[in-house]
Parts: sequence; C-alpha cells; structure tokens
Amino acid sequence: MSDYKDVFDMVTDVRKLIDVPAITALLGTGARVEASIKSTGPSVKGIIVNGLSISNTADQIGFGNVNCYAPAISSTVNGKTVLLADQETLSNLAKAVKPLIDGIYMTDFRVWVESLPTITQDTDGSYFANMTYRYQSIQNNFNNI
Repeated sequence: MSDYKDVFDMVTDVRKLIDVPAITALLGTGARVEASIKSTGPSVKGIIVNGLSISNTADQIGFGNVNCYAPAISSTVNGKTVLLADQETLSNLAKAVKPLIDGIYMTDFRVWVESLPTITQDTDGSYFANMTYRYQSIQNNFNNI
C-alpha cells in the first residue's frame, strides 16, 4: 500500500506537466501555476490545479480540475460598467494546457481531460476556464503479473 498515491501526489504530478516555460511565458509576469488555491489577485492570470478525489483501490482513479484564470474585461452596457470574461485569453490558456494533460502516459501515472473548458466567474470577479481531468496511478507493486 505504500506505493499508493494520495490527492496531493496527484495534484503534484499534473501540476508538473503544466508548469513549463511555454505556459509561464503565456501567463506573463507575476502569474503562477499553483496547487489548490490561487494566491494572486484578480488582476493576474494564473493556473490552479486541484484534486477532488482519488480511490484507495489497486487501480487508483482520481479526478481534479485545472482552472485557467484571466482578469475580467471592463465594458459599458446601458451606461453601467460590467465585468466580462476575456474569452480570447481563457481560450488561449485552455488550448495551451489541454495537450499537456490529455492522453499523457508517464511511468507511474496517466492523465487525460475528462471535460472540455467551461467559463465560470470566481468570487473575486476574475474568470476561469475549468477543465476536469481524470488520473490513474500506475502501481509498481504488480510487477510479477
């Protein structure tokens, strides 16, 4: 059982796939690829990887989210200022991240995108594109099979 992974291991594995120079360059200054919680303000782009659950069985299936954040765009509608999703930025981030986590086979895990991005507004006013991923830990305690 010591080879089993927990949700923290799962998030670390997926985050490492995304936290690469091409993505950090796309995010820009001050932005980060983080685990679980966004530590930057609503005016900063970022990517958050979180884990929802992972089973405690031999095949260890887990689920989590990758949230690609972008600041809201201010627009005026009928004389009122409204905050809208920056769909172009969210789309570009999601399209850059998806191939890094979809159908990836590593020596000790595999991961794939379970659902394509949907846009949601966070409580701080920023918007994020949410992708659900599915994860499977590959155990090394079955080498005799």
